Amino acid sequence: MIDMHCHLIPGVDDGSSDINETRELLNMSWKQGVNTIIATPHFSHHTDFKKLNERLEMTREAARKIDSEFRIYLGQEILYFEGLTDWLDQGKALTLAKSRYVLVEFRPNDNYVRIQRAVHELISAGYLPIIAHIERYECLREKGKTAELIDYGAYLQINASSVLGGLFDRDARWCRNEIAQKRIHFIASDMHNTTSRPPRMAEAYKKIKKYGTVMQRQLFGINQKYILKDKTLKR
Repeated sequence: MIDMHCHLIPGVDDGSSDINETRELLNMSWKQGVNTIIATPHFSHHTDFKKLNERLEMTREAARKIDSEFRIYLGQEILYFEGLTDWLDQGKALTLAKSRYVLVEFRPNDNYVRIQRAVHELISAGYLPIIAHIERYECLREKGKTAELIDYGAYLQINASSVLGGLFDRDARWCRNEIAQKRIHFIASDMHNTTSRPPRMAEAYKKIKKYGTVMQRQLFGINQKYILKDKTLKR
């Protein structure tokens, strides 16, 4: 599996607090079947890129000690703001693994028009927007909205933990329905720590088994390879 949304670089955001926790998260991920990670610390207008790259190398070294084939790439999860594309063009905001793909998030109460406008802005500038954890945005629960965003050119990601609820879990039921309707492109851990927000990729992989092995492989690995190769994934 390839995890394309997580917060395991130590001490750079609200994710892993130190290198010891990072090592634990890496071990947990590896044991679940993840062999490639795109780390996505939260964007800040004041990102210290020297520190970020130093911590990235620490993370890569920890991964290599687990297995020489354990790959770590860098990106950012970016809370959308007007003018984002200028920051991306200048390299002051990061795409995923130096590709055209951008992991963009919104506030839970942002309206659909704002999300739509962000997608249009990013595509017009030559980027490929991936909307992070779409289950958080109430405006996307309205019938037809996720399909409409895909038609506009967006890719949609949900968190692994969000598919794990039971029959009476409204969010999990909605996420699984979106998967069944083939409106999800990526499932990722969005892990932040080893306790309240650990990686749950293996559990989620098993949970969606009923949708077929092809769907499993696409959502957890095949589609992510398009990011790493910087190729356009068919929506």
